[in-house]
Amino acid sequence: MEFAGRKRELHSMETFLQAPHAGLLILYGRRRIGKTRLITHFLEQHQDTPAFYWMATTHNEAYQLRDFSQAIMRHDPRMGGAPTFDFSFVGWEEALHHLADIVALNDQPHLLILDEFTYLLRNEPAISSIFQKVWDHRLSQIPQLKLILTGSLIGMMARQVFAYQAPLYGRATTQIRLRPLPYPALTTPFPTRPAAERVAIYGITGGVPAYLELFTRADSFVAALRDHCLVPGSIMLSDPAVILYEQLQEPQTYESILWSIASGYHNWSDIAKMSGVTDTALGHYLKTLQELEFVERREPILAKPASKRGRYYVRDHFLRFYYRFIVPQLGPIERGYQEAAAAKINAELRPFLGEHVFEELCREWVWAAAMSDQLDFVPETVGSYWHTRRKQGVQLDVVAAAPREKKLFIGEAKWGRRPLNRGLLADLVRRSQRMPQVAAGWGVQYALFARAGFTDALQAEAQAAGARLISLEDMEQTLSLHG
Repeated sequence: MEFAGRKRELHSMETFLQAPHAGLLILYGRRRIGKTRLITHFLEQHQDTPAFYWMATTHNEAYQLRDFSQAIMRHDPRMGGAPTFDFSFVGWEEALHHLADIVALNDQPHLLILDEFTYLLRNEPAISSIFQKVWDHRLSQIPQLKLILTGSLIGMMARQVFAYQAPLYGRATTQIRLRPLPYPALTTPFPTRPAAERVAIYGITGGVPAYLELFTRADSFVAALRDHCLVPGSIMLSDPAVILYEQLQEPQTYESILWSIASGYHNWSDIAKMSGVTDTALGHYLKTLQELEFVERREPILAKPASKRGRYYVRDHFLRFYYRFIVPQLGPIERGYQEAAAAKINAELRPFLGEHVFEELCREWVWAAAMSDQLDFVPETVGSYWHTRRKQGVQLDVVAAAPREKKLFIGEAKWGRRPLNRGLLADLVRRSQRMPQVAAGWGVQYALFARAGFTDALQAEAQAAGARLISLEDMEQTLSLHG
């Protein structure tokens, strides 16, 4: 798949490379997110810059030190030939000093890349102290030296690098947490697909490059799902367990919690009941999942902090799809019924995309529209509003607020296949009156978001009311300005 997006990350890496002093860049993010591909693309842009690249593995320390040592010797221009197969430096400190000697041979910027550094830390945690010692006393004194450490084990990176007591704390000059590609990046691999299909692909993959690549192998969404995503051995079937087992203790408990939330249980007590975890123990698991950005807590917009109305959602798009749709189909998939599984998933996907993916994109559109001066105020916060009080319950999909100006933007998101007709706007205005700020007289801009557009009658109604009608194509255009 063609490299897409990552403009901000590449800009940060360029600034890091051109700095007049030694630099340590920490690049981290979950498996399949594209860390190595980003590094490779950056190296392709700087083919004249000397670069040392080595990837850690899950082997024991002796193997890794030998592999690292031989990579260093192959990189040394002073070597007359390849090192012997059993050559190894005595220790990591000696190896790093030899690498520093190579960089110091001239004044040209020199990239040193240690990919999957967290695998090395997992096998030998004391290595972070060795790196800290050599960085402080040697590497940081060489202005042209640019060291990049990458890692997929986010929790380990936090403990060994970012935590206050960690040996490498405060040494990084640049930190990049690589997240999934934003929705606008999908126009690069899928330029001719219908916008609704791009939303479906995004809803399943969450913008993770390795999963996106599977959908480039077939001309249709269902064919890719059937022939590449749901076949035994597919990374989309194996990755969730690997991700959780790598990152977490008690992965089975975390799987139960993720399944519960993805299945529609968003309140604390419901999650505890469905996952078989006590109310008192659940907080620890949810906190860990939030730190990994697998789960997020949402509260009604403008609610008081720590509101009891908070709900939990699976933030990671792929994990949300996996536990909601793939887990119930694992049996048929393993028995070879991929076509039936793909058809069932596709048939049940529309409400899922509407409730989760499309609504989230609508909220992202609000930020992009504000940055493009398409709103008459700049929101301080964007989210949803809900209240479940009997007979007064209300759910508002998209709400943006500027409390100091007492202004609101309130929208409804509809993922149906038919154009929206009149009446929906009046219903939105009526329901919004149950939000206290609306009832108190705050200024409100109303909007409807639709996959399939709007009837002439609704367009006339919206024009008379001064409301916004935003199609999926309009959304893509605005989102692309800041994607």
